[in-house]
Amino acid sequence: MISVLLAEGHAAVREAFAIMLDLQDDVSVVASASNVREASNLAWLHQPDTVLIDAQMPDDGGFRMVEQLRSCVPRCRCIILTSVDSPGYLRRAYDTGAWAYISKDLPFADIVNAIKQVHAGRHLIDPRVAIQSQHSPLTSRETDVLRMVARMGTTAEIAKEMHLSQGTINNYVSSILAKLGASSRVQALIIARDHCWL
Repeated sequence: MISVLLAEGHAAVREAFAIMLDLQDDVSVVASASNVREASNLAWLHQPDTVLIDAQMPDDGGFRMVEQLRSCVPRCRCIILTSVDSPGYLRRAYDTGAWAYISKDLPFADIVNAIKQVHAGRHLIDPRVAIQSQHSPLTSRETDVLRMVARMGTTAEIAKEMHLSQGTINNYVSSILAKLGASSRVQALIIARDHCWL
């Protein structure tokens, strides 16, 4: 029997998952929680095999919870569930030590299968997100310029460091903003970092 803790901010979703999982012969929901503190306390109390964690819990709570559980309940394996199509979440899930990153939109049978696969010691990633996370609309030179923007800021400094004219740097920046749909350099940096393109 695989013991599961649900950490989901939306009550209706949490209850639906609990009902569906309890119908499985080899899966048992030992507890459910609506926030990180409650989930961490319940994980410590019940020592579940697997924790299903909503990536969109307030204040990045889903990702913070994975990090906390690695320390206080190291035997449990975390599965990040998301309803947001954000490739940046994949990198964050990987960096925090999650065993799987899957969409809430998957058929329920696939979510159950993911629980079983993770319990068997396998890491899983939603292939649609994995493919998207590798794609950046920026060229390698544009990516280099954006990295320099993050490090140095001014056009003159970037031009000097890259041995290019300020006009060329401005052209690259304009292209970056257009491709990312950003209104400023700061916004372009945020978008690129969220998508793990830097």
